[in-house]
Amino acid sequence: MRTTRPCQPQVWPVTTKTGSALSYTRLLRENRTYRFVWLSQVVSNAGDWFNTIAVLGLTLALTGSGLALGIVTICQMLPPFLMTPLAGVVAERYDRKRVMITADILRAGVALGFLLVETADDVWMLYLFMALLSGLQPFFDVTRTAALPSIARGKALLAANALSSTTWAAMLTIGSAVGGLVADHLGRSAAFQLNAFSFVVSAVFVARIAIPAASGAGQPVRFLSDFIEGMKYIGRDRPTRVYLPGKATWGLAGGGAVLLYAVFGGQVYRAGDTGIAILYTARGIGTLLGAVFIKFFDTVRLGQLRTGILVGLIGYGAFFILFSQAPSIWLAAVCIILAAAGSMVMWVYSSLGLQLVVNEDYRGRVFAADHGLFTLAFSISTLGTGLLLDALAARLVAFMAGAAGILIVVAWYLFARRIPLGGIHPGQEDGQDGVQDD
Repeated sequence: MRTTRPCQPQVWPVTTKTGSALSYTRLLRENRTYRFVWLSQVVSNAGDWFNTIAVLGLTLALTGSGLALGIVTICQMLPPFLMTPLAGVVAERYDRKRVMITADILRAGVALGFLLVETADDVWMLYLFMALLSGLQPFFDVTRTAALPSIARGKALLAANALSSTTWAAMLTIGSAVGGLVADHLGRSAAFQLNAFSFVVSAVFVARIAIPAASGAGQPVRFLSDFIEGMKYIGRDRPTRVYLPGKATWGLAGGGAVLLYAVFGGQVYRAGDTGIAILYTARGIGTLLGAVFIKFFDTVRLGQLRTGILVGLIGYGAFFILFSQAPSIWLAAVCIILAAAGSMVMWVYSSLGLQLVVNEDYRGRVFAADHGLFTLAFSISTLGTGLLLDALAARLVAFMAGAAGILIVVAWYLFARRIPLGGIHPGQEDGQDGVQDD
């Protein structure tokens, strides 16, 4: 008979001899809860990129409009911004496992709706299904991110964040490459069906584990007052205000990149869905490269995380400027690889900084705000890029995006460096692996 594991995990710190980063294989081998959360991410992310390549290619094929691409991306990014406040409260008040499974099952049904889009007259349905699909996303993502510090701590938390982002990058690489081939050779319908199936598999993995309950689980839900209380916490906690804008700084400059990859791959270099897939694959390779940098500069020091965000985004902007002038798709891909490496460093360090400084009682709402600010900034950038693409040359728009990224992150750093953070955050000393399991 199979014994039931306790819902609350047992914490057992493990100290390495060298103080080096905890290996990904060890984390996956010894932390069963994280292992299944990670597996759910693997299949779900792969399906996401199958879907993204197919949707972008279908939009270009039906409309040929940069603005239409912008609307699709707005439908992908704006609903999460609107839903993240609710998702943050839900992540703190309801059973996290049930929230994640429910989000997966609902997304599987919505993902099949793209099969109904066949002509230009059906584009409104493409917008609708993209909005519904993305609106459900924060319920899974915010809940998973808020639960992560309860699943792994110390160096294990750094490894878990890096591996989660590395996995996203790997699935971007594989999903984009294979997704482009599937869309070109088997048809976009196959990509949509595979995306729906990936959500079902993800739900099966989550169903096999016990995810630690939030400290506020079971308490009455008072959405407005809970939301206001969370915003007050952000307002009074200065370290939180350092890391909270991190992803949004990139979103303002990098949101339009998804449109530029599609336009450069499909129109500037005239390579069709395969060209789009090449540039998205380069983005994935770059984020994998960023994970190598993170592994090499292993740190949980708050000040170093802040500096890493600055360096990462300056690198992103500089290489994106070079991408804007690349004469061939392969040189463009190299520039995207290096730019994406910088954005990867920013993403992991921003998330880790928040996980280290935010009180458990407010973690769901703070990560909801983090996700919401990013999606708002990303949506503004995407809409602006779509409008500019209909008025200006694509290369000029890409150059402007890279330059904007550098200016925005420097402005953020000048604000953030005024807030003292100290050295290592309490409870996260170097050399402590903090692996825990259920």
